[in-house]
Amino acid sequence: MTDIADIARLEDERYAAMLGKDIGALERLLHPDLVYMHSSGVADTKASYIAGVRDRVWDYHAIARSDQTVRLHGALALVFNRLKIDLSVRGVAKSLDNRALAVWVADDGGSRNSWRLIALQSGMVPPGV
Repeated sequence: MTDIADIARLEDERYAAMLGKDIGALERLLHPDLVYMHSSGVADTKASYIAGVRDRVWDYHAIARSDQTVRLHGALALVFNRLKIDLSVRGVAKSLDNRALAVWVADDGGSRNSWRLIALQSGMVPPGV
């Protein structure tokens, strides 16, 4: 049975894979039907997101998370948090301050090994908030 701590660990693994450009881990953690919506409004599939990490379209340097809340709803887990990300996008340095919603789904109903990230939505936090 999966609990909130299991989902939090999967999130830790995903962010470590992003920072470490660990394509194997991303292949394992991301659902085939992934929609990854960047704060810019650009949407990626699993294949295009992994290619972007591999090819350093998004070269993550640091990711700090705060205000994380995990809510389980059957075979869905919703993860809300605030992200401060330092990265290079196509070689241009950027610092982001975003809120994000990550949606995990368990295809077999809930064993820890079946959870995959199926959606991510990120949006910029207005200055001063």
